[in-house]
Amino acid sequence: MATTERLHSSHVLIRHPLPAAVAGKAGARICPLCGSAETDTAFTDSGCELRVCNVCELFFVHPYPASGRQHQRVAAGEYAEIELLDCERRYQGERLYYDRHFPLIADEMQCATSVLDVGCGTGHLLERLADRPGLYRAGIELNPLAARIARCAAKCHVLGIPFEQFSGGRKFDVITMVNVLSHIPSFDGMFRAVRAALAPGGKVLLRTSEMSRNVSRWNQIHWGIPDDLHFLGLGTLDFICAKYGFVVTRHIRTPYEEELFLRSRWQQMGRNPFLNLAKRTVAHYPGILPLLKKLYTATLGQRLFVSFIVLRPISDPGSAFAGRRN
Repeated sequence: MATTERLHSSHVLIRHPLPAAVAGKAGARICPLCGSAETDTAFTDSGCELRVCNVCELFFVHPYPASGRQHQRVAAGEYAEIELLDCERRYQGERLYYDRHFPLIADEMQCATSVLDVGCGTGHLLERLADRPGLYRAGIELNPLAARIARCAAKCHVLGIPFEQFSGGRKFDVITMVNVLSHIPSFDGMFRAVRAALAPGGKVLLRTSEMSRNVSRWNQIHWGIPDDLHFLGLGTLDFICAKYGFVVTRHIRTPYEEELFLRSRWQQMGRNPFLNLAKRTVAHYPGILPLLKKLYTATLGQRLFVSFIVLRPISDPGSAFAGRRN
């Protein structure tokens, strides 16, 4: 599998954000991470514009939602009529997902005595960790139906509050955020919560997307925007670390095509019945997948990546939160 892994610290130039009066102006295309107005259109999908910042390289939806509104949407689910069956299907998708990715997470948790899974979904990661003696487990999940399944499956405490509002007295050795970063609307609020919840020497495990400036609308059939609010550019992680006082201790960047054409991924069912039918057909004839991968790599490859990232806070963050509040 074509991956890159690097160990580094981050030092980049941080530009001062725009004044709040400018940033909050109706229709302003302002980057939610650095506050810059130097942004361009990347592409449009499902009637939603995705823009890219020329300073921190973040890709973000426009218009960008207020934090409170976004949390309400997540808590309610994409559709008001979502039933428990959808969460059961989501649980099966999580099981297939962690069949692929759990070893990396387990490797980073060898000495941990506590873990907080932010956006734990239906709780399969916490369930997998249940057999570790002495490991305290907790989760955060805004969707009440998913949280209910998570409590039953993992048999641990699952909170239904936004992570930015988490204020529990317990500190955690590991905070996991698997496919969650793109859904949290406030970078400042998220990293304040991370620092408040991390135990000394703790770490944050991220699984998220990164992409290059030449990414195409066709790198994914369904981008998930505006539910996914933002995606990291190839230089955004360095900017985040410099702004919030973190260092990257592990960074595995895998081309999306290596993940996309795994048979187990095509066995994960979503809400779209037509897409599910296509997945079942392709999964039934596994010889199709290598052909599709070759075609994708030749036309769209090396533009979109799925990344496993481990962050540790710098002991003295200095003015990490001196920037504007999102």
